[in-house]
Amino acid sequence: MTQHAFKPLLLDLLQQAQVDQNAFFQQLPPTELEIIGEPDYWSAKDHVAHLTFWRRRLVSKLQALLRQETPTASEDFEKVNPIVFAENRYRTWLDILAESDQVYAELITLTEQLQEEDLTAFKRFDWIHEGLPLYLLYMGNCYEHSQIHLGYYLTERHDLQHATMIHEEWTSRVVETEEAPAALKGNLLYNLACFYATHDQLEKAKVTLQQALALYPQNGEFARTDPDLAEL
Repeated sequence: MTQHAFKPLLLDLLQQAQVDQNAFFQQLPPTELEIIGEPDYWSAKDHVAHLTFWRRRLVSKLQALLRQETPTASEDFEKVNPIVFAENRYRTWLDILAESDQVYAELITLTEQLQEEDLTAFKRFDWIHEGLPLYLLYMGNCYEHSQIHLGYYLTERHDLQHATMIHEEWTSRVVETEEAPAALKGNLLYNLACFYATHDQLEKAKVTLQQALALYPQNGEFARTDPDLAEL
Protein backbone atom coordinates (compact mmCIF):
# COMPACT_ATOMS: atom_id res chain seq x y z
CA MET A 1 0.00 0.00 0.00
CA THR A 2 1.14 3.52 -0.74
CA GLN A 3 -0.07 5.73 2.06
CA HIS A 4 -0.78 8.70 -0.17
CA ALA A 5 -3.36 6.65 -2.04
CA PHE A 6 -5.53 5.86 0.99
CA LYS A 7 -7.42 9.14 1.40
CA PRO A 8 -8.97 8.98 -2.10
CA LEU A 9 -9.97 5.39 -1.36
CA LEU A 10 -11.64 6.36 1.90
CA LEU A 11 -13.56 9.18 0.22
CA ASP A 12 -14.66 6.79 -2.50
CA LEU A 13 -15.84 4.22 0.05
CA LEU A 14 -17.81 6.85 1.95
CA GLN A 15 -19.53 8.08 -1.18
CA GLN A 16 -20.23 4.56 -2.43
CA ALA A 17 -21.76 3.58 0.89
CA GLN A 18 -24.18 6.51 0.74
CA VAL A 19 -25.11 5.80 -2.87
CA ASP A 20 -25.73 2.13 -2.10
CA GLN A 21 -27.70 2.91 1.04
CA ASN A 22 -29.99 5.34 -0.78
CA ALA A 23 -30.44 2.98 -3.72
CA PHE A 24 -31.32 0.12 -1.37
CA PHE A 25 -34.10 1.98 0.40
CA GLN A 26 -35.44 3.90 -2.58
CA GLN A 27 -36.05 0.69 -4.51
CA LEU A 28 -38.53 -0.34 -1.81
CA PRO A 29 -42.25 0.24 -2.42
CA PRO A 30 -43.14 3.86 -1.50
CA THR A 31 -45.57 2.66 1.15
CA GLU A 32 -42.74 0.83 2.93
CA LEU A 33 -40.78 4.08 3.26
CA GLU A 34 -43.62 5.63 5.27
CA ILE A 35 -44.17 2.73 7.70
CA ILE A 36 -43.93 3.65 11.39
CA GLY A 37 -41.56 1.19 13.01
CA GLU A 38 -41.62 -0.48 16.40
CA PRO A 39 -38.79 -0.53 18.97
CA ASP A 40 -38.12 -4.20 18.19
CA TYR A 41 -38.85 -4.02 14.45
CA TRP A 42 -37.40 -0.93 12.79
CA SER A 43 -38.76 0.53 9.59
CA ALA A 44 -36.63 1.80 6.72
CA LYS A 45 -36.92 5.33 8.15
CA ASP A 46 -35.69 4.17 11.55
CA HIS A 47 -32.55 2.60 10.12
CA VAL A 48 -31.60 5.69 8.10
CA ALA A 49 -32.29 8.06 11.01
CA HIS A 50 -30.14 5.89 13.29
CA LEU A 51 -27.27 5.80 10.80
CA THR A 52 -27.48 9.56 10.32
CA PHE A 53 -27.34 10.23 14.06
CA TRP A 54 -24.07 8.35 14.52
CA ARG A 55 -22.53 9.90 11.42
CA ARG A 56 -23.40 13.31 12.80
CA ARG A 57 -21.55 12.34 15.96
CA LEU A 58 -18.48 11.61 13.81
CA VAL A 59 -18.91 14.98 12.08
CA SER A 60 -18.85 16.65 15.51
CA LYS A 61 -15.63 14.83 16.42
CA LEU A 62 -13.97 15.89 13.16
CA GLN A 63 -15.03 19.50 13.63
CA ALA A 64 -13.44 19.49 17.10
CA LEU A 65 -10.30 17.86 15.71
CA LEU A 66 -9.93 20.52 13.04
CA ARG A 67 -10.34 23.20 15.72
CA GLN A 68 -7.52 21.42 17.57
CA GLU A 69 -9.85 20.53 20.42
CA THR A 70 -10.42 17.17 22.09
CA PRO A 71 -13.69 15.63 20.87
CA THR A 72 -16.29 14.71 23.43
CA ALA A 73 -16.45 11.08 24.51
CA SER A 74 -18.91 8.81 22.74
CA GLU A 75 -22.19 8.11 24.50
CA ASP A 76 -23.36 4.67 25.62
CA PHE A 77 -25.09 3.49 22.46
CA GLU A 78 -27.43 1.16 24.36
CA LYS A 79 -28.87 4.16 26.17
CA VAL A 80 -28.81 6.55 23.23
CA ASN A 81 -30.29 4.35 20.49
CA PRO A 82 -33.81 4.10 22.01
CA ILE A 83 -33.87 7.89 22.41
CA VAL A 84 -32.83 8.39 18.78
CA PHE A 85 -35.52 5.96 17.67
CA ALA A 86 -38.25 7.76 19.60
CA GLU A 87 -37.18 11.23 18.43
CA ASN A 88 -37.22 10.24 14.74
CA ARG A 89 -40.05 7.72 14.66
CA TYR A 90 -42.73 10.01 13.16
CA ARG A 91 -40.59 12.07 10.80
CA THR A 92 -41.21 11.77 7.06
CA TRP A 93 -38.99 9.75 4.75
CA LEU A 94 -38.07 12.83 2.68
CA ASP A 95 -37.00 14.72 5.81
CA ILE A 96 -34.87 11.84 7.05
CA LEU A 97 -33.31 11.28 3.63
CA ALA A 98 -32.46 14.97 3.24
CA GLU A 99 -30.71 15.02 6.62
CA SER A 100 -28.81 11.86 5.75
CA ASP A 101 -27.48 13.39 2.53
CA GLN A 102 -26.60 16.65 4.28
CA VAL A 103 -24.60 14.91 7.00
CA TYR A 104 -22.74 12.85 4.42
CA ALA A 105 -21.84 15.99 2.48
CA GLU A 106 -20.48 17.54 5.69
CA LEU A 107 -18.49 14.40 6.37
CA ILE A 108 -16.86 14.48 2.92
CA THR A 109 -16.01 18.19 3.26
CA LEU A 110 -14.35 17.66 6.64
CA THR A 111 -12.44 14.59 5.48
CA GLU A 112 -10.96 16.49 2.56
CA GLN A 113 -9.33 18.84 5.09
CA LEU A 114 -7.46 16.04 6.88
CA GLN A 115 -3.96 14.82 6.12
CA GLU A 116 -3.05 11.24 5.25
CA GLU A 117 -1.34 10.75 8.59
CA ASP A 118 -4.43 11.99 10.41
CA LEU A 119 -6.39 9.17 8.84
CA THR A 120 -3.93 6.27 8.84
CA ALA A 121 -1.48 6.63 11.76
CA PHE A 122 -1.86 4.51 14.87
CA LYS A 123 -1.74 6.44 18.19
CA ARG A 124 -2.24 9.69 16.31
CA PHE A 125 -5.04 10.82 18.63
CA ASP A 126 -5.13 9.88 22.30
CA TRP A 127 -8.95 10.15 22.42
CA ILE A 128 -9.37 7.14 20.11
CA HIS A 129 -9.64 3.81 21.92
CA GLU A 130 -6.39 1.83 22.02
CA GLY A 131 -4.71 4.31 19.70
CA LEU A 132 -6.45 2.95 16.63
CA PRO A 133 -6.25 4.97 13.40
CA LEU A 134 -8.99 7.45 12.61
CA TYR A 135 -10.05 5.65 9.44
CA LEU A 136 -11.47 2.80 11.55
CA LEU A 137 -13.93 5.28 13.10
CA TYR A 138 -15.05 6.20 9.61
CA MET A 139 -15.54 2.59 8.66
CA GLY A 140 -17.36 1.75 11.87
CA ASN A 141 -19.65 4.79 11.81
CA CYS A 142 -20.27 4.96 8.08
CA TYR A 143 -19.28 2.13 5.77
CA GLU A 144 -19.62 -0.93 7.98
CA HIS A 145 -22.48 0.56 9.96
CA SER A 146 -24.51 0.96 6.76
CA GLN A 147 -23.68 -2.57 5.66
CA ILE A 148 -24.76 -3.99 9.02
CA HIS A 149 -28.08 -2.16 9.06
CA LEU A 150 -28.97 -3.17 5.52
CA GLY A 151 -28.29 -6.72 6.68
CA TYR A 152 -30.50 -6.23 9.76
CA TYR A 153 -33.33 -4.92 7.62
CA LEU A 154 -33.18 -7.94 5.31
CA THR A 155 -32.70 -10.68 7.89
CA GLU A 156 -35.63 -9.35 9.94
CA ARG A 157 -37.70 -9.81 6.78
CA HIS A 158 -36.33 -13.34 6.23
CA ASP A 159 -34.13 -12.53 3.24
CA LEU A 160 -30.84 -14.00 4.45
CA GLN A 161 -29.60 -14.58 0.90
CA HIS A 162 -29.76 -10.88 0.03
CA ALA A 163 -28.27 -9.89 3.41
CA THR A 164 -25.36 -12.27 2.85
CA MET A 165 -24.77 -10.88 -0.63
CA ILE A 166 -24.55 -7.32 0.73
CA HIS A 167 -22.07 -8.29 3.45
CA GLU A 168 -19.92 -10.17 0.94
CA GLU A 169 -19.99 -7.47 -1.74
CA TRP A 170 -19.26 -4.60 0.64
CA THR A 171 -16.38 -6.55 2.20
CA SER A 172 -14.92 -7.59 -1.16
CA ARG A 173 -14.98 -3.98 -2.35
CA VAL A 174 -12.36 -3.19 0.31
CA VAL A 175 -10.45 -6.48 0.57
CA GLU A 176 -9.78 -6.59 -3.15
CA THR A 177 -8.45 -3.01 -3.18
CA GLU A 178 -4.66 -2.83 -3.09
CA GLU A 179 -4.60 0.53 -1.29
CA ALA A 180 -6.58 -0.70 1.73
CA PRO A 181 -4.44 -1.35 4.86
CA ALA A 182 -4.12 -4.91 6.12
CA ALA A 183 -5.73 -3.91 9.43
CA LEU A 184 -8.82 -2.65 7.62
CA LYS A 185 -9.09 -5.76 5.47
CA GLY A 186 -8.63 -7.97 8.52
CA ASN A 187 -11.33 -6.18 10.48
CA LEU A 188 -13.83 -6.35 7.65
CA LEU A 189 -13.19 -10.05 7.12
CA TYR A 190 -13.46 -10.64 10.87
CA ASN A 191 -16.89 -9.01 10.91
CA LEU A 192 -17.92 -11.03 7.87
CA ALA A 193 -16.88 -14.20 9.70
CA CYS A 194 -19.07 -13.12 12.62
CA PHE A 195 -22.00 -12.60 10.27
CA TYR A 196 -21.53 -16.07 8.82
CA ALA A 197 -21.20 -17.66 12.26
CA THR A 198 -24.35 -16.05 13.62
CA HIS A 199 -26.34 -17.16 10.57
CA ASP A 200 -25.39 -20.85 10.52
CA GLN A 201 -22.80 -20.58 7.75
CA LEU A 202 -20.02 -22.13 9.78
CA GLU A 203 -17.73 -23.38 7.01
CA LYS A 204 -17.67 -19.93 5.44
CA ALA A 205 -17.10 -18.46 8.90
CA LYS A 206 -14.10 -20.70 9.56
CA VAL A 207 -12.35 -19.91 6.28
CA THR A 208 -13.08 -16.19 6.51
CA LEU A 209 -11.85 -15.98 10.11
CA GLN A 210 -8.56 -17.60 9.10
CA GLN A 211 -8.14 -15.02 6.34
CA ALA A 212 -9.00 -12.21 8.77
CA LEU A 213 -6.46 -13.25 11.40
CA ALA A 214 -3.74 -13.76 8.79
CA LEU A 215 -4.16 -10.10 7.82
CA TYR A 216 -4.66 -8.72 11.33
CA PRO A 217 -3.52 -11.17 14.05
CA GLN A 218 -4.31 -8.64 16.80
CA ASN A 219 -7.93 -9.82 16.71
CA GLY A 220 -6.94 -13.36 17.59
CA GLU A 221 -7.17 -13.03 21.36
CA PHE A 222 -10.57 -11.35 21.24
CA ALA A 223 -11.84 -13.99 18.80
CA ARG A 224 -11.40 -16.71 21.43
CA THR A 225 -14.10 -15.16 23.62
CA ASP A 226 -16.23 -13.39 21.01
CA PRO A 227 -19.81 -14.63 21.49
CA ASP A 228 -20.49 -14.17 17.78
CA LEU A 229 -17.92 -16.90 17.11
CA ALA A 230 -19.05 -19.28 19.85
CA GLU A 231 -20.26 -21.87 17.32
CA LEU A 232 -16.70 -22.17 15.99
